[in-house]
Amino acid sequence: MNVKHVFLVIAGLVMLSGCRDRSQVSVSEIRPRETESDNLQTALTIIDGLDDADLSQATSTCIYNLNQWIEKHDDDPQWVTPSLLNTLPIHLAGTGLANNVGAKRFFPPDVNYLHEMNWVSEIARWIQAHEVQHRKIWDPYIPSGLEESEQKKFQQVLRMFDWTVRNIQLNPLLDYPQVPENEAGETKTAAELGLPGPGYSLSMRDILVFGRGDWWQRARLLALLARQVDVQIVLLGLPAEFGERKEPWLTAFLVGDELYLLDLEDGLPIFTRDGSAIVTLNQLREDTEYAATLLPAGVQANAESTLQGLVGLIEADVMSVSHRMAILEKYLTGTRQMKLTISPNTLSRNLRTEHAIEKSEIWMTTYEYYAFAVALNQRLSAGDSAAIQFIREKHDYQMLEDMFQLKEGRYKSFRGQFDDYELEVGQETQRGSKTLLMASRLAQDKIETMTTDRQVQEELGYIRPDEMSISDWQENLRRTKLTFVRSKDMASYLIGMIHMEQGNYPDAIDWLEKRTLQIGVDTDTETQQPPVALAPNPADTTQRPALPLLPGVITENATPEINRLEQSAYDASARYNLARCYLAVGKPERAAELLTESLKVSSGRGNAKLIKVIEQQ
Repeated sequence: MNVKHVFLVIAGLVMLSGCRDRSQVSVSEIRPRETESDNLQTALTIIDGLDDADLSQATSTCIYNLNQWIEKHDDDPQWVTPSLLNTLPIHLAGTGLANNVGAKRFFPPDVNYLHEMNWVSEIARWIQAHEVQHRKIWDPYIPSGLEESEQKKFQQVLRMFDWTVRNIQLNPLLDYPQVPENEAGETKTAAELGLPGPGYSLSMRDILVFGRGDWWQRARLLALLARQVDVQIVLLGLPAEFGERKEPWLTAFLVGDELYLLDLEDGLPIFTRDGSAIVTLNQLREDTEYAATLLPAGVQANAESTLQGLVGLIEADVMSVSHRMAILEKYLTGTRQMKLTISPNTLSRNLRTEHAIEKSEIWMTTYEYYAFAVALNQRLSAGDSAAIQFIREKHDYQMLEDMFQLKEGRYKSFRGQFDDYELEVGQETQRGSKTLLMASRLAQDKIETMTTDRQVQEELGYIRPDEMSISDWQENLRRTKLTFVRSKDMASYLIGMIHMEQGNYPDAIDWLEKRTLQIGVDTDTETQQPPVALAPNPADTTQRPALPLLPGVITENATPEINRLEQSAYDASARYNLARCYLAVGKPERAAELLTESLKVSSGRGNAKLIKVIEQQ
């Protein structure tokens, strides 16, 4: 089990816990001058290479260079400590990171944040650069009368919304665990106890890498993507008594003078009553009868007062409101441009003066994640079996470390490096995401026989040590085999998704329908790799999936013999995207059929709504 990325974040948090901000930021004009840029370029190069680097080693070098660089720069005169930090509960506002937002120096967690934002900015960039049919699905619902610049912003947000819904498979939104008071009368929150809960159980890295998250986590990702094109996202929280948690209702984005509404749980925009356009908050306030049908059952009878009392929940990670990130952001230009910061006070003032949202808060979910990560680390150190199981199910970086082609292919997909490429003309060809993912898929006949066929074992480089018993050897083989099975499932899904992003719909359909969902495939006879013609960059036949034999933990239950998963780990997302592919190629009947079939295995409220949209088009 490899959780080094978790420990990296936690190490920084532990180091900072209890620290007070000793750096008072004086507001002065930034003087134009020549500065030492070598340190910044070195740090940015390290961040670019974090996909392949050892995070622990790279972090210290990166922090050193960033701090050497920032020492030579004046303060940002536009930065102030966000007063909205005071809206956070004291147990979250008093953490080391929150106390150091004004510090003019970098800390270890900043490196992880910059790496995540590097991925987010790359994703946002290639979403905008490549126009394909399936991304236009919501264009007919853009309201008329927008200025050209506003319409462009609207389209950009809708494409990012669509990408988020399609690429982040929806996990159920957990309830907050009930936490009893201890004998001293003090009550820690569920996050502080390391108990999984809504929105905070995964980092942005986890959400992106494994392509799964609840709708709050989808909303967090969309906020970061939209920020890259200067569009603000806010969650609309339901009114609550003082001191009580504000429950998110819908997601809104600000274009022009209006807040337009999206449903990240169902994966569709919120439409006007007649279904002709994406609705605004003002339109709902003017039609409370219709608005009541969208509100939770418990507040429908008080629709008018609920809409007037909505609270703005602003996604503002502690790094995104820091002085150091504000300074750094100004020096990131061209291909390195990243939007790292947000001004929650400015957004709050806009919501209050222009949209009658009188109260706004920093959404505490990201801050709860930091508390959760610290507590989870403590539980792991104590050998807590539930914590270990959670890591294995939700943060399985061990599989990515073992299957390096899968890991490298996944990370390159964030950067839009889908096909093989040359860094410079004449240089050695670099393998793109599809080639790497293909190389991580072991042929099915070898998967099925690797525990019984000595020739296959030797071909894969597995030879039983003399000192190892037969039972231990078989357990090791079964564990290794299961990793091959799970890796192949993830790789097949990702290859299908890449083809879809490129507009290669026939290939996407084949990979999603036959290789991931195995619809129409005889699983008793299908043992070969898919034809290489299905991939523009077929894997080199000399490249086999590389996986060291995984050591068995003999004290645990024996690993079952599994030749293939009964259901893909990405079943729901694969079915949804398969339907969208058929819709993109002009086969709405097949798309509706697939969405209808999905309703048999889940509630699929969003799919049911999409069926109605398809029927009306």
